[in-house]
Amino acid sequence: MFRFAIIILLHYILICPIRFCFGQCNETSKVCECNCKCVVQIEAVNDDDIVENVKSENKNDSEIEKQLRPNRISKPSSCTEAAAYSMKSGIYKIQLEKFNIRDLEIFCEEDVDFGGWIVIQRRRNGSVDFYRDWHDYKEGFGDLTGNYWIGLKNLHALTSSCQQELYIQMRSHNGSDYYARYSEFHIGAESEDYALKILDDYSGTAGDSLTKHLGKKFSTYDRDNDDADDEGNCALHFKGAWWFGGCYDSHLNGVYGSARYGMNWNSIKFEESLLFAQMMIRPNRNCLRRSLMLSNLNRYV
Repeated sequence: MFRFAIIILLHYILICPIRFCFGQCNETSKVCECNCKCVVQIEAVNDDDIVENVKSENKNDSEIEKQLRPNRISKPSSCTEAAAYSMKSGIYKIQLEKFNIRDLEIFCEEDVDFGGWIVIQRRRNGSVDFYRDWHDYKEGFGDLTGNYWIGLKNLHALTSSCQQELYIQMRSHNGSDYYARYSEFHIGAESEDYALKILDDYSGTAGDSLTKHLGKKFSTYDRDNDDADDEGNCALHFKGAWWFGGCYDSHLNGVYGSARYGMNWNSIKFEESLLFAQMMIRPNRNCLRRSLMLSNLNRYV
């Protein structure tokens, strides 16, 4: 309910400040037959976009409508917006205007911690090979509803458009569930080799096996960016791709089903592969606060 209330508030501020007026009317059911302006807002909502039709009963409102028109049809930029009305997990489309990304298909997870999560990685079986080159990890691969990697260029765009928090779900082979949560998560640009640049404030039950990778560049078998002199190419040696150091404290893109060097989160159990892993991001409180402030400023521009 909190997320839904925030979205309603943001849309209200973005779309139109409504001035209500009251006066004598010929019919008791009406409230808007007076000399001031009354704007009636009609919203039609579907999974892809939110359409706001703003009508005025005063001919002098034409200039206001021109100012409002660019905001009347807009696509969501996160699962927090895209799934706010349905609150159902599934595939949605978003746009990231800053990076000129249109109709990006994402999977929104709505059944974890009040929802609003974009799935950026998921491992549930070995049907998709995660031992891939730099190009594949940059562009993304897999099935949105199954084993999946969102792509480093999209991950950079998402974490650069607004501050994101990170939530990782994990399950061990004995059926125990764990999670790791970080209050902010940011990936650098390709010119920075998609380095893990920000990772703040861990909480959870899995233990913190990602902070040691902070500042490390992303590595694949054909793009060795790690700093492991003794191990050589970590991505090549462990048949995956990650923000390797020398070599890892966690590695969720390893070989699925491997008895030892597979999908690892060492603070759960050292070098024991996991049964399931899912990484998700959503706008954090700082992002929501910033969006609200910008919306208020735009009202007066």
